[in-house]
Amino acid sequence: MLKKVFDRYKSLSENNKIVLKNVIGAFGVKGLSLLVSLFTMPAYISFFNDQAALGLWFTVLSVLNWILNFDLGIGNGLRNNLTRTLTQKDELETKRYLSSAYISVGVLCVIISTVFVFAFNFINWNLVFNIKENIVSRDALLLSVKIVFVGIMLQLFFKLITSVLYALQKSSVNNFVTLCSTVISLICVLVLPSYDNDTNMVVMAIIHVVAVILPLVVATVIVFCGKTLRKCIPSIKFFTKKHTKDVLTLGGMFLFVQVAYMVIMSTNEYAITIFTSNEAVVDYQVYQRLFTLGSTVFSLALTPIWSAVTKALAEKNYKWINSLYKKLVLLAGLGVVAEFLLVPFLQIFVNLWLGEKAITVNYIYGFAFAALGGLMIMNAALSSIANGVGELKTQALFFGSGAVLKLPMAWLLVQLTGSWIGVVWANVIAMSVYCLIQPLWLKKYLDKKKKEVSEDVTIQG
Repeated sequence: MLKKVFDRYKSLSENNKIVLKNVIGAFGVKGLSLLVSLFTMPAYISFFNDQAALGLWFTVLSVLNWILNFDLGIGNGLRNNLTRTLTQKDELETKRYLSSAYISVGVLCVIISTVFVFAFNFINWNLVFNIKENIVSRDALLLSVKIVFVGIMLQLFFKLITSVLYALQKSSVNNFVTLCSTVISLICVLVLPSYDNDTNMVVMAIIHVVAVILPLVVATVIVFCGKTLRKCIPSIKFFTKKHTKDVLTLGGMFLFVQVAYMVIMSTNEYAITIFTSNEAVVDYQVYQRLFTLGSTVFSLALTPIWSAVTKALAEKNYKWINSLYKKLVLLAGLGVVAEFLLVPFLQIFVNLWLGEKAITVNYIYGFAFAALGGLMIMNAALSSIANGVGELKTQALFFGSGAVLKLPMAWLLVQLTGSWIGVVWANVIAMSVYCLIQPLWLKKYLDKKKKEVSEDVTIQG
């Protein structure tokens, strides 16, 4: 049996081997990461021992993490261009793209950090996050926001290594970096004693920054000391306006799509806080973490797809891309069904997970989250192909429309339902149209490319 499996693996194309190795590695690492993350929620609840403060922490982190999308799309622009130069074994172009990307992001981070850390002093963050000063003081919240913000700026810079790893077809390594961050955070929360809300907020901010940055720094050192990129360490000598423009041109479209998707999917905690209360964010997190497990696992399997598709595009291997796309849509359909099958067993899973701190499940809420989880799975399949070929117009149009309508829809649906679940239904509506239109566009695009290759072969023949 093992011999048959090995022979079958050897018969796979190079692109399929790359995808398979990364998927297996990703599941091994990310599976452990997901297991660890399940313990973080109970650990956070015990550490804060105050739902309002915990809800505030989740909201602060969610809002400030939006900034990670504002790298002008440089990370994703670098990813696609670097995949091409590495496939073509062009060392000079690789150096130029790396140097231009790192220097651009570095300058951006320094400017933003200097301006905003100063400006934060003039903002009433208790008002922004709808939290009373007797729960978390103004000074403690200001300090926490500053620490997390500076950490995110550092993350913005060092996170470029993830784009490099994707281009190197080593996506599973990124999952290991995430695992290290999760483990560091969990250990710190479990080991450190809990104090008052003010101290806990500041301590949690420091823990978060260290947990996120340290693994990225280590990964950066290891990658640029490795054989492949040892001669491509970013340098001011190889910075060029042309390569910066190349990265920004493609990256600009990625940025728009990222920001639009962020507004749709990453504003939920803030919307719930503003339209209802901080306490409701904790209930939202319970449902959200369970129903995003499916999309997280599916997205994990798709992690190497984006760069593998870009590589196949450079090789004009459209037949492979088309075959892969059909398989992904089929798997996504099965994932959508699995999301809804979870609903009847939801209370059992919540009880096992949270024990005495378990919430009483609302199955209508569960249905809403199942719908959202299914759309996230389908989006992951569709976007991995679209991002790989660098065609983002459909995403830009429909995510952009959804982003504009998201918060007004959320407010209206919260009023109609009388509950924070209206925010989730707004997400479902915002995502639905894209998931219906993108398959039609991709089929048309791939059929066109396949026809072009056939015509070229006929002409050459």
